Amino acid sequence: MTYQLIAAVLALLSALVVATGTVIRHLVADEQPLPEEGGGSAKATLTSAKWWAGAGVSVVGYLLQAAALRFASILLVQPITILSLFFALPLSARFTGRRVRLQDWIWAVALTLGVGVLLVVGRPTNTHAKAHPALWVGSLAMGIIIVVLLMRLAKKGLRKDRALLVGLASGITYGYMSFLTKGVVMNLSAGRILTVLTHPALYLLIIAAIVGTWLQQAAFNAGAIQQSLPAMTVASPLTSSLLGVIVFQERFTTPASLYWLLIVAVIVTVVSVVQLSRAEAQDDIEQD
Repeated sequence: MTYQLIAAVLALLSALVVATGTVIRHLVADEQPLPEEGGGSAKATLTSAKWWAGAGVSVVGYLLQAAALRFASILLVQPITILSLFFALPLSARFTGRRVRLQDWIWAVALTLGVGVLLVVGRPTNTHAKAHPALWVGSLAMGIIIVVLLMRLAKKGLRKDRALLVGLASGITYGYMSFLTKGVVMNLSAGRILTVLTHPALYLLIIAAIVGTWLQQAAFNAGAIQQSLPAMTVASPLTSSLLGVIVFQERFTTPASLYWLLIVAVIVTVVSVVQLSRAEAQDDIEQD
């Protein structure tokens, strides 16, 4: 079994486990009373053993993603983890008793085909190149600047765009989290434990996880979830993939004659993610 196949299997497992954790947490949130009905909804959610179980399952999913990054590039792993949206459909239907709409299945199949073509035609490489410190500093500085600008625009801009802007900031931060995970995993796989503990990547990863979680909740509180959730879901893999190309020198090895097919696959994947995220957000609203 090749390293890329191992990574693909781990990434698929990660997508399935993350979808399971997400569905469990959504179920707990749906069981809580609305603030005007009972109050203390957020506190009740955080004190729910089932919610923490769902969070724990999601952490396992993240660890599986980190393991996948040990064997392959961000360009290979991230598209596969997006399939958590596909797995969430039957899981949510199973736990809630609701039928999956035909259009959601169509978009789920389109997502799967888009990801499949992206990987088969793109044939992403895994160079394991040691990134130049200047690339680390430059990419991190750019990310901080973009997130700060998005938050300032969200604060001073039109209220109707606030959820979208904060959602983008959250997605970008999570994208950096995946990128930093790759850096930590590369040092671990080389047996450089001391480097892991002394390299800024580990501590920046912890910060990114905390900030990303805070921004995610801020995005949900800022307005319509139909705006924030698609923005997060698209921005995260795009950001981490771009960083993989810039910092770790990852590449698609697509033949020139098939570039058009790669572009079509990317477009289909992004549109499918947006549509499935909107469907998930609409379901949350209808349940409330």
